Amino acid sequence: MDTNQNTGNEAPEALITYMSADDLLERARQERSELEALWLALDNDEMTRRPGPQPDWSVKDVIAHITWWEQSMTNWVSRALTGEMLARTETPDEINARVFADNRDMPLDTVLAAFKASFPPLEALLNRLTDDEINDAEVCDIRGMPLLNFIVGNTFAHYADHVDDLRAYIERLGI
Repeated sequence: MDTNQNTGNEAPEALITYMSADDLLERARQERSELEALWLALDNDEMTRRPGPQPDWSVKDVIAHITWWEQSMTNWVSRALTGEMLARTETPDEINARVFADNRDMPLDTVLAAFKASFPPLEALLNRLTDDEINDAEVCDIRGMPLLNFIVGNTFAHYADHVDDLRAYIERLGI
């Protein structure tokens, strides 16, 4: 497993200082849709082939990775909003290796179904959050950053981390 894989939960390089809840949700929807559109023309073999967009990962593996971080982020934010202290016992690279191992042999249809199912709970969470909860670290922070940057780092900034690799892979396939 390449330990340089994207961690999915780090703050974006250029921190966004403010975004309304509505704008955050709209951008996450839009960029997720654009990400998903990249693999829609691929067949099952192209989706599961290794090497794929990354040396050890197929498109399916990238989808499982993104799904896991989305689901976990939704859970962590929900828990943090109740005041629960969140401790991480694994590094992002260890998490990514575990997620890869857990999903490596998962059927493509199962991974795609999990990807489709992971966004509605995130949408529901974002619809419940106020602009203050999202933007003010005094209201709620996760790992030393406002919710905004934690959410961005696990949604559209994370999607962007994988777009170039996916595009390059699709180009290599001649699609």
